[in-house]
Amino acid sequence: MLFEFISDVSDNNNSQIFDLTEGFTKGNMFANLYEPYKNYTPKEIKPKTERQALLDKIYKLCFALNDLNLYLDLYPDDTAAYELFKKYSLMYNKCCEEYGRMYQVLELTNDTNEKYTWLNNPWPWEDSYNV
Repeated sequence: MLFEFISDVSDNNNSQIFDLTEGFTKGNMFANLYEPYKNYTPKEIKPKTERQALLDKIYKLCFALNDLNLYLDLYPDDTAAYELFKKYSLMYNKCCEEYGRMYQVLELTNDTNEKYTWLNNPWPWEDSYNV
């Protein structure tokens, strides 16, 4: 069963932060810093399988963590952003653990099972939406 997300917007005290999907799709987690390019409308990726959906969540969380990390480097006293960063970190770790258990490990350092599986194909980034 996929790790379920808690509603991002309602838990977030800082209303200027997009939810995971919107932030990932637009390439910016911060609504007040987002400026669309001309008439471009971002397209949302729609996973076709449970594996794709879990990997999609991992991508979104990874993006949000990196964007929040950059923000926190400039504003380390923003407790709401830090709480969101901690929440997303826990969710990311759980999703990666679940993906590794169900499919294959995403990082070499997590390949500590019975057999060495790091070289098994397909790699997550290789045509991941055709898995």
